[in-house]
Amino acid sequence: MLLFTLDECRIRSLHSPQNFALLRRIAFNALEREPSFRRSIRQKLRRAAINDRYMLSVLAAALSNSVPLP
Repeated sequence: MLLFTLDECRIRSLHSPQNFALLRRIAFNALEREPSFRRSIRQKLRRAAINDRYMLSVLAAALSNSVPLP
């Protein structure tokens, strides 16, 4: 997951590394699930950073297949 430049990450105390690793995995999975823009994960990440509508479609794709909360 070179996409998130982990070498430059300075999160090293307490539970922060585990928490951010989980957030990275969630973001990676959301980008993989989004079907409308058939490109690499890196290109999807860049497009989501620039285009708010595409970011919403990524979030919608991530939430559409999730398990409903009780």
